[in-house]
Amino acid sequence: MKVLAIESSCDDTSISVVNSAKKIEFLKTINHRKFHKDYGGVIPEMAARQHLDIMTILGKTIRKINFQKIDAIAATHGPGLIGSLIIGSSFAKGLAMSTDKPLLPINHLQSHLLSPRLTSNLNFPYLCLLVSGGNTALVLVKRADKFITLGKTIDDSAGECFDKVAKAMGLGYPGGPIIENLATRGDIYKFNLPLPLTKQDNLNFSFSGLKTASIDLINKNKLTEKFKKDFAASFQSTIARIFLKKISTALNHLNNNNIKIKDFSICGGVAANKFLNSSIENFINNKNLIFHQVPLALCTDNAAMIAWNALEILSIRNKKFKQYNVRPTPNILIHENFI
Repeated sequence: MKVLAIESSCDDTSISVVNSAKKIEFLKTINHRKFHKDYGGVIPEMAARQHLDIMTILGKTIRKINFQKIDAIAATHGPGLIGSLIIGSSFAKGLAMSTDKPLLPINHLQSHLLSPRLTSNLNFPYLCLLVSGGNTALVLVKRADKFITLGKTIDDSAGECFDKVAKAMGLGYPGGPIIENLATRGDIYKFNLPLPLTKQDNLNFSFSGLKTASIDLINKNKLTEKFKKDFAASFQSTIARIFLKKISTALNHLNNNNIKIKDFSICGGVAANKFLNSSIENFINNKNLIFHQVPLALCTDNAAMIAWNALEILSIRNKKFKQYNVRPTPNILIHENFI
């Protein structure tokens, strides 16, 4: 089977064609960051306008696709920015109706969680750490349509924490890649930062305390290059330590409930951080589990993961989908399905 997908949940406009043999036949993603960088974050109205402009450009590419070989159209319907979701889902709806193809509305977070299966052989159930820009959660992926959130952030996400701390240091947006680059030349032991919720035996995350403590420390110091490098290294290492503590607790929880897993992966935009990846990979390997690395190009928002999610759904459900009237839902939860 072959699916054409549209992704437009935030500040990336993406189109992709993926087949059931796990081959990405086409992937084009256009990022809007240059339009938002001066504001320190994504401006929703501006993002929607950019999606609209870019869809016009992508429309020319779509004309070259042979729709006789496309089995279904898929699009992100949530969560995300409502204006951005409306643009992408409406474009996909028009495409599906004009070509008489089924339209599958897709949960963006579930696509991140299933994305490791596009490039690796993971068996259900598996444990996944989701660290996208606005979400941090540990999720047990039981099936392609069944997700159990073991723990999630109760305030800020790790991605938000990276961006806010980078902004406090005047590093620009997005902050994660800049901090990662500085950290390679810094001392991870230079600053002792808090590890929120790591002393409690639960699986939830909290990053607001770390964010506040970090910004306070930044404001009390001169922003020399040495300070930035050392602080970035210490801050990034602290995030890794929090992740490792929570993953360890999650594995104990699964073991105590006699839930056997063999595979683990990290997904979402923050998963592109090489230091976090290597730290978690070493930890997981020592637990005799298989760590699956999502290619860095597929960690951030992309339509290939949306197409793959649709293919996963089609593989377990035989009925025809004509979901033309499903509305975008900006606040849909990880475990909630559109279909």
